[in-house]
Amino acid sequence: MIRADWTSREKMLGIGLALTIIILFSSFWWNGKESSQPAPLEPYQAMGTEKKKADTNSGENVKATKVIVDVKGAVRKPGIYELDAHSRVYMAVQKAGGTVQSADLNRVNLAGQLSDGMVVYIPQKGEEVPVFIQANKTDETGSASEKINVNAATVQELEQLDGIGASKAEAIVRYREEHGKFQSLDDLTRVPGIGEKILAKFRDQIIVQ
Repeated sequence: MIRADWTSREKMLGIGLALTIIILFSSFWWNGKESSQPAPLEPYQAMGTEKKKADTNSGENVKATKVIVDVKGAVRKPGIYELDAHSRVYMAVQKAGGTVQSADLNRVNLAGQLSDGMVVYIPQKGEEVPVFIQANKTDETGSASEKINVNAATVQELEQLDGIGASKAEAIVRYREEHGKFQSLDDLTRVPGIGEKILAKFRDQIIVQ
């Protein structure tokens, strides 16, 4: 209650004090109300998203551990087969039902490492292996190495052929540059220093493409 005998200055101070108390009370009340509100939700994320992503990555790893090979020749069930990446040639042959009686396994590296897209060819006894098939010559890793394309090989690659040294390899490249690509394996006998006997040493190691 304001006294009747208060001065104007005292009245103004009293009113100011009352307003301050009201403002402070309102502020405490409002802050308490806000604190009771639930925290805002995080952006929505569909359940199972993380698991799905993990499954996708897992699927990619599974694909990376597989190879697909083409098994041909003297096997019971020629065809396309999928195997584990670290499989060997003999495993691909087993997938194809094994070999037929006329198969010549002495010309195949059964312990060779499979690679994706590889052709596994099992020749028959006395058969001349088609030129598009990988040669049975093995490299230092024991895996079957591809035949050398004499129309694209470098001097260093040609030197790997039986009976071919640096000079003959250079002669092959020089002849190819001057006369164009070889059309057949027999065309190599036109290269100076390479006759039928020399060609016979590496004929089964090369192709013409």
